[in-house]
Amino acid sequence: MVKAIINDFAENCYIVSNDQKAYVIDPGSNYEAMHQYIQDNNLTLEGVLLTHGHYDHICGINKLLERYEATIYIHQDERDFLFDPNLNLSAYMSDRFKVLDKLHIQVIDDTKTFVLGDETIRVLHTPGHSRGSVSYLYQNMVFSGDLLFKETVGRTDLPTGDQAVLEASIKKLYDQLKDNTLVYPGHGQFTTIAHEKNNNMFVKSAI
Repeated sequence: MVKAIINDFAENCYIVSNDQKAYVIDPGSNYEAMHQYIQDNNLTLEGVLLTHGHYDHICGINKLLERYEATIYIHQDERDFLFDPNLNLSAYMSDRFKVLDKLHIQVIDDTKTFVLGDETIRVLHTPGHSRGSVSYLYQNMVFSGDLLFKETVGRTDLPTGDQAVLEASIKKLYDQLKDNTLVYPGHGQFTTIAHEKNNNMFVKSAI
């Protein structure tokens, strides 16, 4: 089961659940809706999976940790985003955001997997939007963060972004995923790998 919650900045948070266990992917501003969904469905929160460390994708973490003993997982190259408002972009807003509880943070890389139901969630390092951006693969779904959107891709003009690296990550994604894979992006509507191959000019140039 995948539940999408739309937050400020039109950021998509996802709650992925199976067998009464759940992971939250990219908790944005609407933490009350996340909490309500978890409670209403009697879910046990196993952890929080971050695709990257920008403010719109992480600003709900502190509120979630007030209610849940959850581990926060982020790529090892992105950990400092959680404590640096200049990197996570909150320095340009009224709320200079930092994660308050360092003890709940665990860094990951491509070797990390998470068990959910009878299957696993795989981590795929897909930098370019930022240096530690990852995608999460589960069943026939990929949660792509700000790497890949419907008919476009993530921006690379922010700190640690790199267009050539992003294009390499797009190719990496397409080399490993089937055409019928559902893509759940960090912003906007879901799509499929096949649709992007046929309709995304940025993807066509990358692959």
